[in-house]
Parts: sequence; structure tokens; C-alpha cells
Amino acid sequence: MKILVTGASGFLGRAVVEELQETFRVAALGHQHAEGHIRSLDLRDAMAWRSELEEAAPDLVVHCAAYRDPDFCERYQEETRRLNITPLRVLADSLPPTARVIFISTDYVFDGQNAPYREESARHPINFYGQSKLEAEDIVLERAQSVVLRIPLLMGCGPTFDQSGLIAKMIQSVRSEELAELDDRILRFPTDITDIARAIRFLIESNAAGIYHATQSEGKTQYGWAMTIASLMGQAVDHIRPVDATETRIAARPLNSQLAMDRLQRVGFVPQNSFEHVARKVLALES
Repeated sequence: MKILVTGASGFLGRAVVEELQETFRVAALGHQHAEGHIRSLDLRDAMAWRSELEEAAPDLVVHCAAYRDPDFCERYQEETRRLNITPLRVLADSLPPTARVIFISTDYVFDGQNAPYREESARHPINFYGQSKLEAEDIVLERAQSVVLRIPLLMGCGPTFDQSGLIAKMIQSVRSEELAELDDRILRFPTDITDIARAIRFLIESNAAGIYHATQSEGKTQYGWAMTIASLMGQAVDHIRPVDATETRIAARPLNSQLAMDRLQRVGFVPQNSFEHVARKVLALES
């Protein structure tokens, strides 16, 4: 099977390529940080993207590429459409009907008022990022044997400390003596990128279709997770204050968009890596 991975130079995309290339023929596309075996292609260039799909002729596309910052998406909605929606239309028009798509979506298609959300729950995004993913989901779901995989906030380890995303930033906040204000209202359910990559491989190998959720079950606020890290480090955190940061954001955030993962668990997949497990690995990189 030949698989094309978009967004392969991103935080999740790199983990997906690493997981899949053990078994499949993988072609990796990135843009700003593309290097090595990852080819550079701007998916906003419809002609170049269409040409790539026709030439590569993949059996399956794992579509990770997207703008993910809700504030950016809210402010630059037309630009967001150029990457989060239009490439899916080109993909749908260019791929033969037999080619499958696994599309990475988000818990932000939900409004945060009635968690936990199941795959069939009504979608009511409260920001444009969530709206762009909703529209992209609908394009993908028109294709037979394709998958929408909704995921929450991501966490991960390495390959270096500086490339460890959310957890590295929290460790730096805990270590610093400068005053920091962290949100203590919005619940977050960080899920390991390697678990998501494993879920994608599982869905490919089981010929799954439809909507699935992949997530860790434990939720805390940004402040709560920082306290977890401080406990692991054995460090005082008098300089970190809990705040309600929802009023200072350009884009509204759902207060609790927890995903229920019953469907994926029923077919035999469970995430393995807890927040504490990943945090310990990131802390080890720092030493």
C-alpha cells in the first residue's frame, strides 16, 4: 500500500510517518520545515497539489496539514480556508474512488457544553477553526471507506527538549521564576502523538471507515497540568497563578470538549501513554 502523509514536517505528522514507514511505502509532504525525506509542497497551490496527487497515485492519504491556532484562524478566515478546506476539495476531486482518506479533525467541532462527545454527537463549533474542520469533515465523509479521526490537544516527546511542544513549554514555566498566569477554566485532555500515530495505523490495518475519536481520558486545566509537572519535578510554583484566560482570546474556546472513545475501544484500540509518562520522558531529555 502506498500512503501519502501531508503535514509530515509537523508535530503529529513526523510521528505518523515514523509509525507507518515500518510497514508501508510512505511519501511525506511538508512545507515550512520540510527536510530530508519530507518533500516541500504548498497545499494552498491547488495546481501543484492536484499534480502531486495525480503523479503519486496513493492508495491512501493521511491528511494532517492544517492551521491549528484558533486565534490565527479566527483573525484570518479566508487564509484558513485556503489550507483547512480547499485542499480537501482538490483531494476529493483528484483521487480515484478507491483511494481512502484519513483526515485529522478536532474536538473543537463541539461547543463544550455537553461533554463527553461521541462520534454521532451534534457538532456546534464556536470558533472558525472548528468550523473549518467541520466543513472539511463533510468533504471527507462523502468518500466511501474514509475516516475522520477527531483528536484533542496533542503532547509528545522529542526528539529534543525544544521539540517537545506543550510539555516543554510547561516545564520552562515551572522552572522560571518569572510570574506566569495559566488558564484554570478550560479542561484539556492532552494525548500523545505516538498514540495518535498508532491509532492511525490501527485504522488503516483494520480497514475502518467513518468517524472515530482518539483521546486520553484524564482532563485538567492548563494550570492543573502545570501543577502535575511541578509535582514530578519537586519544584515550588509560587510564581504561577491560576486565571480565567477565556476573555483574553480572539477565538472562543469550548470549556470542556472531552471526546468519548467508545467506538475505537470497541474495535480494539486504547492509548497507552499518560501525561505523566510523556512528561517524565521530556524531563529526561532536559538532563
